[in-house]
Parts: sequence; C-alpha cells; structure tokens
Amino acid sequence: MLDVIVIGLGAMGSMTAWQAAARGASVVGIEQFPLAHSRGSSHGGSRIYRQILFEGKEYVPLARRTLDLVRGLERESGASLFTPSGGIVIGTRGGPLIEDALTSAAAGEVTYEYLEPDELGKRFPQHAAFDDDVAVYEPGAGVLHPEACVTAAAEAARRAGARIRTGSAVRALHVADGHVEVVTGEETFTARRVVLASGAWGLDLLPGVGLPLRTQRSCLAWFKARQDQGDYRPGSFPVFVRESRDLDGWGIPDVDGQGVKVGVGGTVKKRWLERPEDNWEPPSPQDLAPTEEFCRRAFPGLDPRVAHATACMNSKTPDGDFIIGTVGGTDRVVFAGGFSGHGFKHCAAVGLICAQLALDGRTEFDIEKFSPERFKDA
Repeated sequence: MLDVIVIGLGAMGSMTAWQAAARGASVVGIEQFPLAHSRGSSHGGSRIYRQILFEGKEYVPLARRTLDLVRGLERESGASLFTPSGGIVIGTRGGPLIEDALTSAAAGEVTYEYLEPDELGKRFPQHAAFDDDVAVYEPGAGVLHPEACVTAAAEAARRAGARIRTGSAVRALHVADGHVEVVTGEETFTARRVVLASGAWGLDLLPGVGLPLRTQRSCLAWFKARQDQGDYRPGSFPVFVRESRDLDGWGIPDVDGQGVKVGVGGTVKKRWLERPEDNWEPPSPQDLAPTEEFCRRAFPGLDPRVAHATACMNSKTPDGDFIIGTVGGTDRVVFAGGFSGHGFKHCAAVGLICAQLALDGRTEFDIEKFSPERFKDA
C-alpha cells in the first residue's frame, strides 16, 4: 500500500509530491494532462512573488517558506525558478490598497520603502502616475516561473522515488476503512491517504462534498515597449499591483522577451465558467479590451495592442481564502483548492502542508483560516 496518492500535478500537487517523496514516503502523482500544461491555472511564464500580502497575516509564513523551498529546489535542479525584481504597490495616498500594504508590511516585518509621488516618478517613470499616487516598494519581491517550478518539483519527486503518471485521468476515487483507492484508465492504486489538488476539477471526484467553489476565466496578456521608451526588464521595472482612481491592474516585467505581462483586477467583470473545458478557447478581443485600455492609460511607453495572450482560470472561494484540509468526513482525503488567483506565491508551502497532513495528520502551520469547515453551513 502506498503512503500518498496526489491527484493533480499543477503548482500545489507537484510540490506536494516532492515534499512527501523527499521524506521517504511512497508516492504516486497523477496528472490528466502533460506536465506543466496550459489547460489549468499553473502556467503563463511568470507569477508575482511578494511578502506584502493584503490577504491576511496568515499568508506571510507561507510566502516566506515558499521562497526558501524554491531556492532549495533551484539548487537541487539547476533550473532558474525565481527572478528578483522588487515589487511596488501603487495607490492613492490614504487609499485602502496603500493602507493595507503598510499594515501588511508592519505585521509581517517586511522591509519596504514608502515612495512619495516625486520619488515614484523618478524611480519608476514607466508608470503614468496621478499626482496623488504614492507607492510601497518591496525590494524582496520578484517573479516565479510557473512551468519551471512545476517541472522541477515533479522531477525532484521522481528522483526521490515517486512514480509520476501524466496523461492519465482519474476515473474514480473510493474511500474505504483505513485506505483510499484511485482508479485511472490504466491502473488502480491503493494508499493510506490521497491529496486532491486538481484545481478547477477539484470537486469532480467528491460529488458529496459541498464546497462553494466557482471557476473564473482570466486572460493573460503581454505588451511590447515602444522603441526607446523605457526599460521594462526585472532590474528596472518591478512587479506591481495598482489601484489608483479607476485604474485597477497588476503586472510583471519582461522576463523572457515576450513583453510586459499585464492583467486587470477584481473590479473588471470576468466570465464565470460552467466547466473548466470552456476556458480552452483563445482570448477574444472582448476578453482583452479591458487589459488593453488599462495598458494604454497606465503605460505610455508600451504599445497598447496585445502582443501575445493566453487564457488562464482561477478556482475561487466566496471569501477569497484558500481551502486546505481534510474533507468528506474522513481524514483520508486532503483537499487543496480555491486558491482564488493569489496562490502561486505560496505553492511550495502549500505542498509542504499537504504532505504533512497526508503523512502526519497535522501540520506545523496555522491553517485554521483555510479550513473547509468554514463552509459547512453555507
């Protein structure tokens, strides 16, 4: 009998398989698509990493441990998984985004600089700032590379003895007394516990578990700089989050020559999906119009026509917080989902938590905020 079966080898699942196998556990990881695929939520070339976290102080230990683990995975794999760039939060003076950033930095003891409008303009002239815009600069922020992280974690799991199955869809999950059984089209596996980390497909194998998860389409777009109109590489252009006046968006420097990656925030209406497969169509002009308008107004040095775009999706909870814990009235099924568009910066720590829950029945982290039980009466 195996110790752990991990279903879904995206960001969270691949890290879980790695962490469990690294402890000497017998592990099988199962992924219905190729490794580091573009069908789910763990792709797109780059993701923001920051420790100034508006989502709550409970996330700070996860972000810190993730960077430590990713740095260790870089050394082990030889792959480049994190690019330092610094990060800025831009908002209206006294506005909620800036106040939340300052509160988060203080609570997490995160090093930062407060930039007045003139300092913001001098240091980061790429941004078209309003006269009441200020910024909080975090020197330790940067860019995680999702496909590289997923691949490196899965390969590290394999080197530690895990069996990795890709292109293999799970047909059924059975929970019995003292074990679980997972059936694919080719094999049947038995283990003490299963970790379900399959993103937008997360509840397909648990029809009786009523977690209020919805899946939202999120289109990613890249923009090229106009000729001689500023430097948008990591050394000069930090990752950013911006909410000032009616501008609401985020972005990542040009880390790979494809351009600056830009997205719009939660105030922009995005389509809810009936099923994950509905997201596989390419971004339409209507999908990309809000991002192009944000780019046009926020970056005079960028060509506001999308140079490249791809569709992503987010599995969301009503409160925006993660779901991590056992479900289905049994300690045999560990569920990790609902990462709501801000999970990747925590992926390695989430993998560690899931491995600890699966192997030990407990974790060193405070995960009460993420308990599935909070939706019990929803």
